[in-house]
Amino acid sequence: MSTLTTSTPPDTASGRMAAWLEIQAEKARIHAREAALLHDAFAEALDEREKRTGAEDMRDIPVRSLVAEFSAAGRISSRTMESAMWNGYALVAKFPVTFQALESAQISPTHARIITDAGAQISDQTDRFAYEIAAVDYASGESPNRVRSVARMLAAKHGGVTAAERRKKGHDARRVWVDDFDDGQAELHIMTSSVLAHAALDRASRLARLARDPNSSEIRACLGDAEKEPITWEDVSLIPEDLVHDAEDGVSAPHDDPRTMDQARADVMMDLLLAASAETVAAAGAEAIRGHIQVTIPAAALAGASDAPADLPGCGPVDADLIREIASVAPGWDRLYLDGCSGIVMATDRYRPTAEMRRYLRARDGRCRFPGCAGSVRRCDLDHTREHSRGGPTSCGNLSHLCRRHHSLKHPDVDAKYRWAARQLSGGRIEWTSPHGDVFIDHPQTHVQFS
Repeated sequence: MSTLTTSTPPDTASGRMAAWLEIQAEKARIHAREAALLHDAFAEALDEREKRTGAEDMRDIPVRSLVAEFSAAGRISSRTMESAMWNGYALVAKFPVTFQALESAQISPTHARIITDAGAQISDQTDRFAYEIAAVDYASGESPNRVRSVARMLAAKHGGVTAAERRKKGHDARRVWVDDFDDGQAELHIMTSSVLAHAALDRASRLARLARDPNSSEIRACLGDAEKEPITWEDVSLIPEDLVHDAEDGVSAPHDDPRTMDQARADVMMDLLLAASAETVAAAGAEAIRGHIQVTIPAAALAGASDAPADLPGCGPVDADLIREIASVAPGWDRLYLDGCSGIVMATDRYRPTAEMRRYLRARDGRCRFPGCAGSVRRCDLDHTREHSRGGPTSCGNLSHLCRRHHSLKHPDVDAKYRWAARQLSGGRIEWTSPHGDVFIDHPQTHVQFS
């Protein structure tokens, strides 16, 4: 969670920032006004529909006419208009806490949509209210990309539908389809388990790095052990902007391979689908590469004493039965001790200092620790908050994960007028100070607990 705490007196830059923030707040208030208006119009049409008798098509006439009128006046499609009306109606009628937070600009329209989408599965009004309170409280201090997975976990905690039921429904809906485009390209979609999808993407990324660079460290067998993972400490220089071709890795392709990581990953996936052979990536050792996923599951659920869902970081709840099945063939698991009140990871059961610190920090951070960033911890540098060269200790209280994009912002070689400063506080919190003096507090990722 990130919060703005203080600011310096306004100057040109901070004045623009303040004006931009006010525009964002006004957008939220306008979105709330729009939702209230659409709710009133749609509710009236629904009431009229309930009063009508006869065939279903004829009963729907009031709703269809309303949607047609608004879509014609707004010059947008009927489907888009109908979706907007349903969303506005659901927000006001079923999520009053979220609506009030939006109306007061406590959250953004994107936050509101994420909360209502995740909470749509909760049928009981009391449970939905409890979910809203927790979700809005978290969303008010975090970016939408961080809120999405937490909202799903909270909805699973407060909803009446079990994770196993949701998994069964989702599993039955698995399918593959293609969307064609005019330029001779097409999108191949695979609807499958979140766990399998993330593992497949991770394996494709590892194979793509190996395909682009036969000398890549990915040639080693990757069995999920933290000691086998490469770790990056503070860089001695910044990465030039003209070398940043790949949004994920921040580096250009080695060995004259002109492909970006996205392109190489797409090629690898198609090779695997069409040939089902590791040799098609033209690099030795590919068969040893396995996809990596990080899942947090209560010990009781892992032992079968509870069916509380696990948490797939960045995605949300995963059925405990599936994770127990994966655990039965996994080469190893890290046990995490969670604080009973906050749910923040406090320690692991591994003792060896270096490996234990890495495990602890990966579990504590979960993603880049710059305010609002949700970059995966596996693509982050493990950074000394206070530079090691200036006496900063190699300790958990002085280490955090930063993606390359944000790591570079605090590098000592950066001009002071652009440099951000970071300081670790108690409880794993990190205080960030912008070049203009604004102070943000970033909190460790939350692990939602289930009873």
